[in-house]
Amino acid sequence: MNTMKIKRKHKSRRLAFLLRHDRSYRFDNFGWREVSDLVKNHGYSRDELSAIVAENNKQRFEFSEDGRYIRARQGHSIAVDVELTEMTPPEVLYHGTSTDNVAHILSDGILPMTRLHVHLSADVDTAVKVGSRHGEAVVLVVDTAAMSRAGHKFFVSRNGVWLVDRVDAAYVTLLR
Repeated sequence: MNTMKIKRKHKSRRLAFLLRHDRSYRFDNFGWREVSDLVKNHGYSRDELSAIVAENNKQRFEFSEDGRYIRARQGHSIAVDVELTEMTPPEVLYHGTSTDNVAHILSDGILPMTRLHVHLSADVDTAVKVGSRHGEAVVLVVDTAAMSRAGHKFFVSRNGVWLVDRVDAAYVTLLR
């Protein structure tokens, strides 16, 4: 990987923190942060931010219509309303994790930990990619149809990530 790609990847990860978890910044109610703040105080150029938003394979970030603000589409540990759409989920969704987490999840369920929601994937390939970020990937199948019948509410972010408050162990099975 060339130096420019490594630098962009590092800046993308830093941006994810700044847009999801930075408690020192006063976000508006919808999670928007001023682009000018990131340029002035955090070493980003407008071109870098535009490239990160455009090139992110999961489309994690978005600009406001006027381009003055930027936000993460999901994954926050701070309470903001990123205008999620409540939807009925498909019969099953998937959760990618590492082998280290499987026993705990099968016992206690999938918890949001420091985030506001549990993230679920619509397909196995995406779940594998998510799980492999933390070690050897394991994919869990979540019976979202049963959860929905039991009254759990599901949301979809603008980039297609399914979100729910938590997943009880009774709804989780091991795919691989």
